Amino acid sequence: MELATTGRLHYPGLHHVMRCEPRTVREGSLGFGSRYRLLLVEQGTGLIEVNGRIYPLTAPAVYCLNETSTLDIANCAQLMTKSVYFQPDIINSRFTFDNLSHTEVLHGSDSQDLWCLIPFREHTPTFYGCIPIDTVMTRHISMVLEATADLLENQNDEFWPCRSRSYLLELLFLISRTYKQTSASPELPLTALDESVRPIIAYLHTNYRHKIMLEDLTKQFHTNKTTLNNRFRAATGQSVMAYLGGIRMQSAASLLRNTLLPVNEIVFMVGMNDDAHFIRSFRNHAGCTPAEYRGLHCWLLSR
Repeated sequence: MELATTGRLHYPGLHHVMRCEPRTVREGSLGFGSRYRLLLVEQGTGLIEVNGRIYPLTAPAVYCLNETSTLDIANCAQLMTKSVYFQPDIINSRFTFDNLSHTEVLHGSDSQDLWCLIPFREHTPTFYGCIPIDTVMTRHISMVLEATADLLENQNDEFWPCRSRSYLLELLFLISRTYKQTSASPELPLTALDESVRPIIAYLHTNYRHKIMLEDLTKQFHTNKTTLNNRFRAATGQSVMAYLGGIRMQSAASLLRNTLLPVNEIVFMVGMNDDAHFIRSFRNHAGCTPAEYRGLHCWLLSR
């Protein structure tokens, strides 16, 4: 896939270092070494690998990946994404990958322009580019990406390079205002676990929104209940069903922190169908009810 846009009727031959992909692309190496990538994950479950570390996939969310970021989404299901690829000099002509590694050479308003690239540049062990977002922001970002893709494809007038850049800036400013207010799921230390247990964990993270019984797992992994639970407990310290419950409660906690979705909708989204059972389980997990947890931790509520 060409990760730039070439001018045709207007500015023929122009090399515009920006490309929008409104469909799900599973090729994780696209852009490596040459592009920043803003990845919108509208839906999906499973495990995502960023820079060699494995995390539960967060959806909805945006992932801000720089030119050195590696991405593997092979272990994700029901994935729906949109992407925009760009070079930083589309924001400021002085922003080359070399200059961004030596920011002392930048001056004047450069430092102000750098602000909108912080989520791409400042990756740490605890921030790997994932920014959970609410459903309203998801719809807005999705529509802007669709409009950007249409503009870059059709180039209807001479303003298409400027307008596409303004759409990108709109997204970057929106995300930069948000990213320090949210928190994503922590890394899963799968490499330290027994190899026979890793596929089971991947299966649970991919399918937790569906009804899962221990009998289903014994058939899926060709074993019996005792062997399955003993092996799983030895690796994780928990039974399989307790681990599954933990995935559901962690997902619910993320949705309570980062969205204003009704609790009964969250119950359905995490694979449960009994509100009372969900509330009891969440209180055991977090020490408070879902409503109390949202009141304490949701960044979207007025304080």
